[in-house]
Amino acid sequence: MDQSDLLGFLVITLNCNVTMVGKIWLIFMVLLRMVVLILAGSPVYQDEQERFVCNTLQPGCANVCYDIFAPVSHLRFWLIQSVSVLLPSAIFGVYVLHKGAELAARRSRGLEDASEDHDAPGLTPGARRCLTVPDFSSGYVVHLCLRTLTEAAFGALHYLLFGFLVPKRFSCTHPPCTSVVDCYVSRPTEKSILMLFVWAMCALSFLLTVADLVCNVCWKTQGRPERLFHHRIVE
Repeated sequence: MDQSDLLGFLVITLNCNVTMVGKIWLIFMVLLRMVVLILAGSPVYQDEQERFVCNTLQPGCANVCYDIFAPVSHLRFWLIQSVSVLLPSAIFGVYVLHKGAELAARRSRGLEDASEDHDAPGLTPGARRCLTVPDFSSGYVVHLCLRTLTEAAFGALHYLLFGFLVPKRFSCTHPPCTSVVDCYVSRPTEKSILMLFVWAMCALSFLLTVADLVCNVCWKTQGRPERLFHHRIVE
């Protein structure tokens, strides 16, 4: 099997083991979630700490208040969340490509050995042989479960850390502040809109993952049609 046939076999193997819902989820994750966070989130949060103004001159008070207000940067948390949710899909894709390449190599060697046997019945020069595309539906279900748990865990952590909206004013009484200190967040409305967008993306991702899981289970229950990849033997 030459390189073009091997690449075609790997692409077909990966394509046949991912449902249409899974492909839609991948496009949604890459184009909507990651691109919007990088292009829209970076300008909004590039000056978040510098413009976090508190009505006090007490040394260190503003830094402590900001640390309480945002233990983790919103943008960094969202990027880590997006990468973590993509990680199970990346691992599954690498696993499928690795196993598919191994299977293609073994079957290609078998076909070459058969082509050298001129006494083999029905084997003629230039004959076509079929490679069955392997089924990785069990691994796909496992990766969907991991993706669902990851999305749910980050959603719960996001709610505990940040809630749903960015407040315009944040009151702080933690030492070294000597009294109640009011701090004001820069661009609170724009950040709230971006946070609501992230919540919507998380919810949509979770729903698509659950739908993907249901589709894959139904597809497996009904029985997948046999998938063949034709490879021409060249003597």
